[in-house]
Amino acid sequence: EGTLTKLEWSNPHIWLYLDVKEASGAMVKWQCEGGAPNGLTRNGWSKDSLKTGDQVSIEGWLAKDGSRTCSARAVKLPDGRRVFAGSSNPDAKE
Repeated sequence: EGTLTKLEWSNPHIWLYLDVKEASGAMVKWQCEGGAPNGLTRNGWSKDSLKTGDQVSIEGWLAKDGSRTCSARAVKLPDGRRVFAGSSNPDAKE
């Protein structure tokens, strides 16, 4: 969970950038990759579904290198809807 700082809504995949508060209180930056914009639009959301400063919750898989990068599976939008994020992970099923 965190605050959206930037959204890149372009092919081949979208990227969501977040500021996340750790248990220690420190703010850290995360980036999460989603699916292709066309597929996400068909799943009920668009670039206008999120705005800088929105609080979002993302489910996904951590990058193998341990960086603060994830492959997003689902995103909980500010209006409470939970939408499929189009992850390329083969185990990602909604």
